[in-house]
Amino acid sequence: MTPPRPEPAAAATTTRNAENSGKSGAHDQRPQRKGKRAQHTKPHQHGTTPNDNTGNADDDEAVCFICADSVTFYAVGQCDHRTCFRCNLRLRELFKSKACPYCKSELDTIVYTRDSEAEFADVLQRQLPFEDQELGIKFDCKEAYDATKHALQFNCPHRKCNYVATDGWKDLKAHVRAEHALQFCDLCLQNKKSFAHEHKLFTKAQLRSHYARGDGTGFTGHPDCEFCRRSFYDNDQLFDHCRKKHEQCFICVRGGTGRQVYYANYQTLEEHFNSDHFSCRHPACLEKKFVVFENEIDLQSHDLAEHGQSIVGQRARREAKHVNVNFRYAQPGASSSRAARPTTMTVNEPDAAGVSIAGRRRPTGFGRVTNDTPSRRAAPRATPAEGTSTPEPSSPEPEPEAETL
Repeated sequence: MTPPRPEPAAAATTTRNAENSGKSGAHDQRPQRKGKRAQHTKPHQHGTTPNDNTGNADDDEAVCFICADSVTFYAVGQCDHRTCFRCNLRLRELFKSKACPYCKSELDTIVYTRDSEAEFADVLQRQLPFEDQELGIKFDCKEAYDATKHALQFNCPHRKCNYVATDGWKDLKAHVRAEHALQFCDLCLQNKKSFAHEHKLFTKAQLRSHYARGDGTGFTGHPDCEFCRRSFYDNDQLFDHCRKKHEQCFICVRGGTGRQVYYANYQTLEEHFNSDHFSCRHPACLEKKFVVFENEIDLQSHDLAEHGQSIVGQRARREAKHVNVNFRYAQPGASSSRAARPTTMTVNEPDAAGVSIAGRRRPTGFGRVTNDTPSRRAAPRATPAEGTSTPEPSSPEPEPEAETL
Protein backbone atom coordinates (compact mmCIF):
# COMPACT_ATOMS: atom_id res chain seq x y z
CA MET A 1 0.00 0.00 0.00
CA THR A 2 1.31 3.41 -0.92
CA PRO A 3 1.87 5.96 1.88
CA PRO A 4 -1.01 8.39 2.56
CA ARG A 5 -0.85 11.94 1.19
CA PRO A 6 -2.80 15.14 1.90
CA GLU A 7 -6.14 15.44 0.13
CA PRO A 8 -5.95 17.37 -3.18
CA ALA A 9 -6.39 21.11 -2.82
CA ALA A 10 -9.11 21.16 -5.45
CA ALA A 11 -11.33 19.08 -3.19
CA ALA A 12 -10.88 21.37 -0.18
CA THR A 13 -14.30 22.99 -0.65
CA THR A 14 -16.02 19.62 -0.78
CA THR A 15 -14.30 18.36 2.38
CA ARG A 16 -15.13 21.56 4.29
CA ASN A 17 -18.82 21.02 3.48
CA ALA A 18 -18.51 17.40 4.56
CA GLU A 19 -16.99 18.46 7.87
CA ASN A 20 -20.21 20.27 8.81
CA SER A 21 -22.19 17.09 8.29
CA GLY A 22 -19.99 15.00 10.60
CA LYS A 23 -17.75 13.46 7.96
CA SER A 24 -13.96 13.67 7.65
CA GLY A 25 -12.34 17.14 7.77
CA ALA A 26 -10.35 19.03 5.15
CA HIS A 27 -7.05 17.61 6.43
CA ASP A 28 -7.97 13.92 6.15
CA GLN A 29 -5.38 11.76 4.44
CA ARG A 30 -6.39 9.18 1.89
CA PRO A 31 -4.33 6.54 0.05
CA GLN A 32 -3.16 7.65 -3.38
CA ARG A 33 -4.80 5.98 -6.33
CA LYS A 34 -2.77 4.50 -9.15
CA GLY A 35 -3.28 4.40 -12.87
CA LYS A 36 -4.65 7.95 -13.30
CA ARG A 37 -2.46 10.81 -14.49
CA ALA A 38 -2.97 14.44 -13.51
CA GLN A 39 -4.57 16.75 -16.03
CA HIS A 40 -2.20 19.33 -17.63
CA THR A 41 -4.19 22.32 -18.76
CA LYS A 42 -3.71 26.06 -19.06
CA PRO A 43 -3.77 27.89 -15.70
CA HIS A 44 -6.85 29.83 -14.78
CA GLN A 45 -7.12 32.92 -12.62
CA HIS A 46 -7.16 31.30 -9.19
CA GLY A 47 -5.36 27.96 -9.62
CA THR A 48 -2.20 26.55 -11.15
CA THR A 49 -3.85 23.91 -13.32
CA PRO A 50 -7.59 23.42 -12.79
CA ASN A 51 -8.70 19.87 -12.20
CA ASP A 52 -11.14 18.19 -14.57
CA ASN A 53 -14.24 18.47 -12.38
CA THR A 54 -16.08 15.41 -13.62
CA GLY A 55 -17.33 14.36 -10.19
CA ASN A 56 -14.31 12.25 -9.21
CA ALA A 57 -12.02 14.73 -7.49
CA ASP A 58 -9.94 11.99 -5.82
CA ASP A 59 -8.49 10.91 -9.17
CA ASP A 60 -7.12 14.38 -9.95
CA GLU A 61 -4.66 16.61 -8.14
CA ALA A 62 -3.55 20.19 -8.61
CA VAL A 63 -0.26 20.36 -10.47
CA CYS A 64 2.01 23.26 -11.37
CA PHE A 65 1.67 24.30 -15.00
CA ILE A 66 5.48 24.82 -15.19
CA CYS A 67 6.98 21.68 -13.67
CA ALA A 68 3.82 19.49 -13.68
CA ASP A 69 4.54 18.37 -10.09
CA SER A 70 1.90 18.26 -7.39
CA VAL A 71 1.59 21.47 -5.42
CA THR A 72 2.40 21.64 -1.70
CA PHE A 73 2.44 25.43 -1.36
CA TYR A 74 1.06 27.90 -3.88
CA ALA A 75 2.79 31.10 -4.96
CA VAL A 76 0.21 33.80 -5.68
CA GLY A 77 0.75 37.43 -6.67
CA GLN A 78 -1.33 40.45 -7.56
CA CYS A 79 -2.36 38.94 -10.92
CA ASP A 80 -3.80 35.89 -9.05
CA HIS A 81 -2.01 33.36 -11.29
CA ARG A 82 -0.65 30.45 -9.28
CA THR A 83 2.47 28.29 -9.54
CA CYS A 84 4.13 25.98 -7.06
CA PHE A 85 6.41 27.74 -4.60
CA ARG A 86 9.50 25.90 -5.88
CA CYS A 87 9.18 27.18 -9.47
CA ASN A 88 8.49 30.69 -8.24
CA LEU A 89 11.49 30.55 -5.90
CA ARG A 90 13.69 29.37 -8.78
CA LEU A 91 12.57 32.33 -10.90
CA ARG A 92 13.12 34.91 -8.18
CA GLU A 93 16.37 33.60 -6.70
CA LEU A 94 18.21 31.89 -9.58
CA PHE A 95 16.86 33.69 -12.65
CA LYS A 96 16.48 37.03 -10.83
CA SER A 97 13.04 37.54 -12.36
CA LYS A 98 9.94 38.80 -10.55
CA ALA A 99 7.65 38.51 -13.58
CA CYS A 100 4.63 36.24 -13.54
CA PRO A 101 5.48 33.28 -15.83
CA TYR A 102 1.95 33.36 -17.28
CA CYS A 103 1.05 37.03 -17.85
CA LYS A 104 4.55 38.60 -17.41
CA SER A 105 3.33 41.11 -14.81
CA GLU A 106 6.04 42.34 -12.43
CA LEU A 107 5.23 41.09 -8.93
CA ASP A 108 7.16 42.92 -6.22
CA THR A 109 5.41 40.93 -3.49
CA ILE A 110 4.21 37.35 -3.56
CA VAL A 111 2.67 35.04 -0.94
CA TYR A 112 3.36 31.34 -0.38
CA THR A 113 0.19 29.69 0.93
CA ARG A 114 -1.66 26.38 1.14
CA ASP A 115 -4.91 28.02 0.00
CA SER A 116 -5.68 27.12 -3.60
CA GLU A 117 -8.66 29.45 -4.07
CA ALA A 118 -8.19 32.70 -2.14
CA GLU A 119 -7.27 35.80 -4.11
CA PHE A 120 -4.07 37.72 -3.45
CA ALA A 121 -5.89 40.69 -1.90
CA ASP A 122 -7.69 38.38 0.56
CA VAL A 123 -4.49 36.56 1.51
CA LEU A 124 -2.77 39.86 2.31
CA GLN A 125 -5.48 40.63 4.87
CA ARG A 126 -4.46 37.60 6.90
CA GLN A 127 -1.73 37.48 9.48
CA LEU A 128 1.54 36.67 7.65
CA PRO A 129 4.11 35.98 10.37
CA PHE A 130 7.09 35.19 8.11
CA GLU A 131 8.69 37.25 5.34
CA ASP A 132 11.80 37.34 3.14
CA GLN A 133 12.24 41.03 2.32
CA GLU A 134 15.12 40.48 -0.10
CA LEU A 135 13.07 38.21 -2.36
CA GLY A 136 9.74 39.91 -1.65
CA ILE A 137 8.09 36.74 -0.34
CA LYS A 138 5.57 36.44 2.51
CA PHE A 139 4.45 33.18 4.12
CA ASP A 140 1.15 32.35 5.78
CA CYS A 141 2.55 29.31 7.63
CA LYS A 142 5.83 28.15 9.12
CA GLU A 143 5.92 25.04 6.94
CA ALA A 144 6.17 27.12 3.76
CA TYR A 145 8.88 29.27 5.31
CA ASP A 146 10.93 26.21 6.38
CA ALA A 147 10.62 24.59 2.94
CA THR A 148 11.83 27.79 1.27
CA LYS A 149 14.72 28.18 3.71
CA HIS A 150 15.79 24.57 3.09
CA ALA A 151 15.79 25.03 -0.69
CA LEU A 152 18.06 28.09 -0.41
CA GLN A 153 20.66 26.34 1.76
CA PHE A 154 23.81 24.61 0.49
CA ASN A 155 22.53 21.09 1.14
CA CYS A 156 24.64 18.10 0.20
CA PRO A 157 23.06 16.35 -2.83
CA HIS A 158 24.02 12.88 -1.56
CA ARG A 159 20.81 11.05 -0.72
CA LYS A 160 22.14 9.68 2.58
CA CYS A 161 23.72 12.91 3.79
CA ASN A 162 22.10 15.80 5.66
CA TYR A 163 25.13 18.08 5.68
CA VAL A 164 24.49 21.81 5.18
CA ALA A 165 27.51 23.91 4.16
CA THR A 166 27.86 27.22 5.98
CA ASP A 167 30.60 28.67 3.77
CA GLY A 168 29.02 28.39 0.32
CA TRP A 169 30.14 26.25 -2.61
CA LYS A 170 33.74 26.01 -1.45
CA ASP A 171 32.71 24.36 1.80
CA LEU A 172 30.22 22.06 0.09
CA LYS A 173 32.70 20.90 -2.58
CA ALA A 174 35.31 20.15 0.09
CA HIS A 175 32.74 18.11 2.05
CA VAL A 176 31.71 16.11 -1.03
CA ARG A 177 35.33 15.27 -1.89
CA ALA A 178 36.28 14.33 1.67
CA GLU A 179 33.17 12.41 2.77
CA HIS A 180 31.86 10.86 -0.46
CA ALA A 181 34.92 10.83 -2.78
CA LEU A 182 32.78 12.60 -5.39
CA GLN A 183 32.83 15.98 -7.10
CA PHE A 184 30.62 18.51 -8.85
CA CYS A 185 30.78 19.68 -12.45
CA ASP A 186 32.05 23.25 -12.14
CA LEU A 187 30.46 24.32 -15.43
CA CYS A 188 27.06 23.12 -14.24
CA LEU A 189 27.50 24.91 -10.90
CA GLN A 190 28.26 28.18 -12.68
CA ASN A 191 25.55 28.03 -15.34
CA LYS A 192 22.78 25.58 -14.48
CA LYS A 193 19.83 27.18 -12.71
CA SER A 194 19.42 24.58 -9.96
CA PHE A 195 19.47 24.60 -6.18
CA ALA A 196 22.46 23.03 -4.41
CA HIS A 197 20.72 19.75 -3.56
CA GLU A 198 19.54 19.33 -7.19
CA HIS A 199 23.04 19.12 -8.71
CA LYS A 200 24.60 15.77 -9.59
CA LEU A 201 27.72 14.24 -8.08
CA PHE A 202 30.30 12.36 -10.15
CA THR A 203 33.30 10.13 -9.77
CA LYS A 204 36.36 11.15 -11.81
CA ALA A 205 35.48 8.71 -14.59
CA GLN A 206 31.84 9.78 -14.60
CA LEU A 207 32.86 13.45 -14.76
CA ARG A 208 35.06 12.82 -17.83
CA SER A 209 32.16 11.02 -19.50
CA HIS A 210 29.82 13.87 -18.50
CA TYR A 211 32.07 16.40 -20.24
CA ALA A 212 32.62 14.29 -23.36
CA ARG A 213 29.31 12.48 -23.94
CA GLY A 214 26.73 13.76 -21.47
CA ASP A 215 24.56 11.68 -19.20
CA GLY A 216 22.19 9.89 -21.57
CA THR A 217 19.19 12.13 -20.82
CA GLY A 218 19.50 14.31 -23.93
CA PHE A 219 22.50 16.30 -22.71
CA THR A 220 25.45 15.42 -24.96
CA GLY A 221 28.36 17.00 -23.11
CA HIS A 222 30.12 20.33 -22.83
CA PRO A 223 31.64 21.53 -26.14
CA ASP A 224 35.36 22.35 -26.34
CA CYS A 225 37.36 25.12 -27.99
CA GLU A 226 40.17 23.19 -29.68
CA PHE A 227 42.32 26.33 -29.87
CA CYS A 228 42.18 27.23 -26.16
CA ARG A 229 41.70 23.69 -24.79
CA ARG A 230 38.77 24.98 -22.76
CA SER A 231 35.27 23.60 -22.24
CA PHE A 232 32.06 25.62 -22.28
CA TYR A 233 28.64 24.98 -20.83
CA ASP A 234 26.76 24.95 -24.15
CA ASN A 235 26.99 25.90 -27.82
CA ASP A 236 25.93 29.48 -27.14
CA GLN A 237 28.92 30.09 -24.89
CA LEU A 238 31.34 28.44 -27.33
CA PHE A 239 29.95 30.53 -30.21
CA ASP A 240 30.26 33.74 -28.19
CA HIS A 241 33.84 32.84 -27.21
CA CYS A 242 34.85 32.18 -30.83
CA ARG A 243 33.34 35.46 -31.99
CA LYS A 244 35.35 37.39 -29.38
CA LYS A 245 38.65 35.50 -29.26
CA HIS A 246 39.15 33.98 -32.71
CA GLU A 247 38.91 35.06 -36.36
CA GLN A 248 36.61 34.47 -39.30
CA CYS A 249 37.13 35.02 -43.03
CA PHE A 250 34.60 37.68 -44.01
CA ILE A 251 34.83 36.70 -47.68
CA CYS A 252 33.94 33.06 -46.97
CA VAL A 253 31.15 34.17 -44.63
CA ARG A 254 29.75 36.46 -47.30
CA GLY A 255 29.91 33.61 -49.82
CA GLY A 256 28.05 31.26 -47.47
CA THR A 257 30.86 28.69 -47.08
CA GLY A 258 32.56 29.84 -43.88
CA ARG A 259 29.90 30.90 -41.40
CA GLN A 260 30.94 28.17 -38.97
CA VAL A 261 34.70 28.11 -39.65
CA TYR A 262 37.03 29.90 -37.24
CA TYR A 263 40.78 30.50 -37.25
CA ALA A 264 42.94 30.51 -34.13
CA ASN A 265 44.39 34.00 -34.69
CA TYR A 266 45.03 36.57 -37.41
CA GLN A 267 48.28 34.88 -38.45
CA THR A 268 46.48 31.69 -39.48
CA LEU A 269 43.71 33.75 -41.06
CA GLU A 270 46.31 35.70 -43.07
CA GLU A 271 47.68 32.41 -44.39
CA HIS A 272 44.17 31.60 -45.57
CA PHE A 273 43.91 35.05 -47.23
CA ASN A 274 47.17 34.51 -49.11
CA SER A 275 46.34 30.99 -50.25
CA ASP A 276 42.63 31.22 -51.07
CA HIS A 277 41.97 34.92 -51.80
CA PHE A 278 43.74 38.03 -53.13
CA SER A 279 45.33 40.19 -50.45
CA CYS A 280 47.05 43.51 -51.00
CA ARG A 281 50.79 43.25 -50.28
CA HIS A 282 51.38 46.98 -49.96
CA PRO A 283 53.01 47.76 -46.56
CA ALA A 284 50.28 50.22 -45.58
CA CYS A 285 47.54 47.66 -46.30
CA LEU A 286 49.43 44.89 -44.52
CA GLU A 287 49.53 47.11 -41.46
CA LYS A 288 45.79 47.82 -41.67
CA LYS A 289 44.96 44.08 -41.95
CA PHE A 290 41.90 42.57 -43.62
CA VAL A 291 42.66 44.29 -46.96
CA VAL A 292 41.79 41.27 -49.07
CA PHE A 293 39.57 40.69 -52.11
CA GLU A 294 37.61 37.85 -53.63
CA ASN A 295 39.06 38.12 -57.13
CA GLU A 296 41.96 39.66 -59.00
CA ILE A 297 39.87 42.37 -60.67
CA ASP A 298 38.86 43.84 -57.31
CA LEU A 299 42.48 43.77 -56.17
CA GLN A 300 43.59 45.55 -59.36
CA SER A 301 40.93 48.24 -58.87
CA HIS A 302 42.11 48.72 -55.29
CA ASP A 303 45.73 49.11 -56.42
CA LEU A 304 44.77 51.83 -58.92
CA ALA A 305 42.60 53.70 -56.44
CA GLU A 306 44.82 53.51 -53.37
CA HIS A 307 48.34 53.05 -54.71
CA GLY A 308 48.12 54.59 -58.22
CA GLN A 309 50.42 57.48 -57.32
CA SER A 310 53.32 55.02 -57.02
CA ILE A 311 53.02 54.02 -60.72
CA VAL A 312 55.49 56.06 -62.84
CA GLY A 313 55.06 56.58 -66.58
CA GLN A 314 52.06 56.72 -68.89
CA ARG A 315 52.72 53.28 -70.36
CA ALA A 316 52.85 51.74 -66.90
CA ARG A 317 49.58 53.44 -66.00
CA ARG A 318 47.90 52.12 -69.14
CA GLU A 319 49.09 48.60 -68.42
CA ALA A 320 47.88 48.87 -64.86
CA LYS A 321 44.40 49.78 -66.12
CA HIS A 322 44.35 46.82 -68.50
CA VAL A 323 42.05 44.04 -67.25
CA ASN A 324 42.92 40.50 -68.31
CA VAL A 325 39.85 38.32 -68.06
CA ASN A 326 41.61 35.15 -69.18
CA PHE A 327 41.89 33.49 -65.77
CA ARG A 328 40.91 30.04 -64.47
CA TYR A 329 39.11 29.09 -61.27
CA ALA A 330 40.34 26.36 -58.96
CA GLN A 331 38.50 23.06 -59.06
CA PRO A 332 35.73 22.75 -56.43
CA GLY A 333 36.94 21.06 -53.29
CA ALA A 334 40.62 21.62 -54.07
CA SER A 335 42.75 22.82 -51.18
CA SER A 336 46.09 24.52 -51.12
CA SER A 337 49.22 23.04 -49.63
CA ARG A 338 49.12 25.53 -46.76
CA ALA A 339 45.75 24.20 -45.61
CA ALA A 340 47.39 20.98 -44.41
CA ARG A 341 47.99 22.51 -40.97
CA PRO A 342 45.06 22.04 -38.52
CA THR A 343 44.32 25.72 -38.02
CA THR A 344 40.54 25.88 -38.36
CA MET A 345 37.61 24.79 -36.22
CA THR A 346 33.96 24.35 -37.16
CA VAL A 347 31.46 25.70 -34.61
CA ASN A 348 27.69 25.38 -34.73
CA GLU A 349 25.98 28.78 -34.58
CA PRO A 350 23.05 29.04 -32.14
CA ASP A 351 20.66 29.88 -34.98
CA ALA A 352 21.81 27.03 -37.22
CA ALA A 353 19.17 24.67 -35.84
CA GLY A 354 16.85 26.95 -33.86
CA VAL A 355 17.63 27.92 -30.28
CA SER A 356 20.82 26.33 -28.95
CA ILE A 357 20.72 25.32 -25.32
CA ALA A 358 22.52 22.85 -23.12
CA GLY A 359 21.36 19.37 -23.99
CA ARG A 360 20.86 19.84 -27.75
CA ARG A 361 22.53 17.04 -29.73
CA ARG A 362 25.54 18.33 -31.66
CA PRO A 363 26.23 17.31 -35.27
CA THR A 364 28.97 14.85 -36.13
CA GLY A 365 32.38 16.47 -36.00
CA PHE A 366 31.19 19.43 -33.94
CA GLY A 367 34.03 21.41 -32.34
CA ARG A 368 36.76 19.33 -33.96
CA VAL A 369 39.80 20.55 -35.82
CA THR A 370 39.52 19.99 -39.54
CA ASN A 371 42.40 19.74 -41.99
CA ASP A 372 40.35 20.50 -45.08
CA THR A 373 39.19 24.03 -45.75
CA PRO A 374 37.29 25.05 -48.87
CA SER A 375 39.47 26.79 -51.42
CA ARG A 376 37.95 29.76 -53.18
CA ARG A 377 40.97 31.37 -54.80
CA ALA A 378 41.16 31.50 -58.56
CA ALA A 379 44.15 29.63 -59.94
CA PRO A 380 46.93 31.77 -61.52
CA ARG A 381 46.16 32.74 -65.05
CA ALA A 382 48.04 30.88 -67.75
CA THR A 383 50.97 32.55 -69.52
CA PRO A 384 52.21 31.82 -73.05
CA ALA A 385 55.18 29.96 -71.55
CA GLU A 386 52.86 27.48 -69.90
CA GLY A 387 51.45 26.44 -73.27
CA THR A 388 47.79 26.82 -72.40
CA SER A 389 45.33 26.58 -75.24
CA THR A 390 42.23 28.61 -75.93
CA PRO A 391 39.10 26.91 -74.55
CA GLU A 392 36.96 25.13 -77.12
CA PRO A 393 33.84 27.09 -78.17
CA SER A 394 30.57 25.91 -76.71
CA SER A 395 28.88 25.76 -80.16
CA PRO A 396 30.29 24.07 -83.33
CA GLU A 397 32.03 26.21 -85.89
CA PRO A 398 30.11 26.77 -89.17
CA GLU A 399 31.03 24.50 -92.08
CA PRO A 400 32.94 26.15 -94.99
CA GLU A 401 30.83 27.22 -97.93
CA ALA A 402 31.03 25.15 -101.12
CA GLU A 403 33.35 26.56 -103.80
CA THR A 404 31.46 27.84 -106.81
CA LEU A 405 32.68 26.97 -110.32
